[in-house]
Amino acid sequence: MATDKKPLDVRLEKAMKSSLISKKSTKELIREIASFPNLNSFFNQFSNFFIYKRLLFLHRFDLFGIEDEMQMPYLHLCNPKIKKKLESSTSESTALLHIVSTELGVANNIEKLFGIDYAKRDAISEDFKDIIAYYLIQFIRSNPNIKSLVNADKFDYDAMKSVLKNYEGTVDLDVFPKENEEGFEHGKVEIDPIIKSKFEKIILLALSGIAKNIEKFVDNVQKINPNIILPFHLSSELLLNNLLTKSGLSFDEYLNILDDLYRYQLIENKNTIFWCENCSIESLSFTQQYGRIAPSKISRSKCLNCNKPQSYGSIFSLNNVIKEAILSKDGLLPVYFGWLLEKEEIEYKVGEYSGKYENDFIIKKSILVECKMFKSDKDALAIRSELDSSLSQIKKHINEMTSEGIEIKQAYLLWNRNNEEKEIQMKLQVKYKDLFEKYVFDVIYPDEIEEFVNEIKIKQN
Repeated sequence: MATDKKPLDVRLEKAMKSSLISKKSTKELIREIASFPNLNSFFNQFSNFFIYKRLLFLHRFDLFGIEDEMQMPYLHLCNPKIKKKLESSTSESTALLHIVSTELGVANNIEKLFGIDYAKRDAISEDFKDIIAYYLIQFIRSNPNIKSLVNADKFDYDAMKSVLKNYEGTVDLDVFPKENEEGFEHGKVEIDPIIKSKFEKIILLALSGIAKNIEKFVDNVQKINPNIILPFHLSSELLLNNLLTKSGLSFDEYLNILDDLYRYQLIENKNTIFWCENCSIESLSFTQQYGRIAPSKISRSKCLNCNKPQSYGSIFSLNNVIKEAILSKDGLLPVYFGWLLEKEEIEYKVGEYSGKYENDFIIKKSILVECKMFKSDKDALAIRSELDSSLSQIKKHINEMTSEGIEIKQAYLLWNRNNEEKEIQMKLQVKYKDLFEKYVFDVIYPDEIEEFVNEIKIKQN
């Protein structure tokens, strides 16, 4: 059996990153969006609001990540930091950290639920160890096949499977069924009275603890399964600042986009937490809200104790269709472009191969459009390298299609960079002179997409 020789941490990181990438094709996503009324309405506004593109055409690592590390695909909202508030940022973070750490005290919550105090903890821990050890040993003693493997001079996976096979008929997994269900009586193996006593002692202690601390039981039962989304709020400020920097959006522009996404029912509030900087540290005081809430209204909340504006943190998840488009291999940009072609009833093919190359779009059998999504934090040299590589790839695609008898007359690169990079494009015209002259090559920027599609439509008619 072939095994991956890479270190476990490298394989885990790769698996985590790949699990966050949608496996759906651009063609599938275009079809899904076309059948989703709210998304159609939202996409119809793209040409009117360029800020949508500045946010949603970001590379997925820019939209949902920090320093090339993908985070959960959520959009975050929290208090915008202004100069006069910088002094309070430390206490604010401390207050939120206090709330999260208190809510996630799982072990203590369980102990409180069963009335276990610190004095009894060690004794109960020893009893648990005794019970586990006893059951484990008894299980081995009751299974001759396992016992033989334990005593064997050599043991490895192959030896284990040769004896236990698929575990049916080779292992008795039901050694103690009746002892637990019927008070430890009439089982296959008679239980030791000391273990039985320890078991009953723990059960009685738990039941009596609940009976004596019924109020604590009511207070803590909900915390046995704490809200695991709370810790995500701790990184909200960092993620939001990173996102605003990468997109070039102001806080108010970002808030307006969230409001529009909310209006079209394309985001869902996963969790919103309100806390008071003045009151939360001395005495834990916070509230949480789920369900629909307009992002712009979140900042209106005031503390019920001191009536001062509360700090807040909100986590929003995107509608599954648009989220999958953003997390797809090529991102939302080609999906939106394909949606425009569908809307204007322009003939096109997407994601089809010529030889070993996959072509993003072939329009009207003669126009090649390749789509590229790049991360934003690149210098001029890196951007030139990206463009150079893209042009080289387009040339290879054209040559491959020509060899198959497909006549390409025009070629374009559609990418997510802004048109400030046009100077870099001009510098590459000499190197790719034949591409620019023979195939009327040009780079299409996000703010030019609708005009580009309209020109194709006019020529088609």
